[in-house]
Amino acid sequence: MARPTTKLKSIEAAALKLFATKGLGQVTIKDIAREAGCTEGALYRHYASKNEMAWALFSREVERFGAKLREVVQGPGTFANRVRKGVEVFYRFFDEDRVAFSFILLSQHNFPPGRELSPDMNPNKLVIRFVEEGVKKGKFRIRDAGLGASMFLGLVLQPVVMHATGMFKYLMSTKIDDVSDACLKVLQAKEG
Repeated sequence: MARPTTKLKSIEAAALKLFATKGLGQVTIKDIAREAGCTEGALYRHYASKNEMAWALFSREVERFGAKLREVVQGPGTFANRVRKGVEVFYRFFDEDRVAFSFILLSQHNFPPGRELSPDMNPNKLVIRFVEEGVKKGKFRIRDAGLGASMFLGLVLQPVVMHATGMFKYLMSTKIDDVSDACLKVLQAKEG
């Protein structure tokens, strides 16, 4: 009885790998079946379409990541400490699971309106709420919390994009302090 679950895992792993390297628009069901070593019919037993599969995988991976990020940004500690821990969550996730991280990064804008992630697991919304809270409590002096959250995400994610394209070769987790310092400057963080 373990065979269908095992096959589903290999199908999902093949789809993630292809989506992360080629992008959703360039991957077909036939490509996924070939990569997974199964028939196209086997895929359709689990998912109605490539887009349904992509959304299921995307929401699962984002929620897995979002749970880790939420624990940090809503957890204890100073705002500065939570910025550092937040950057660490992003970079350790990338170093440990580049395929899933790349898939999330490449696919986030490819789903039609109406496909919503839980606001409690959506990394963008978690960061926005965190920065808004920091501004409200006077811990971040940036005037526009939304802009601050956008700049924070840009500082964190652009190095990952450059790494994914082969421009950087080091582990992203070795850059946590540098990027955290830049994020704190952008947010105009107060000490403590």
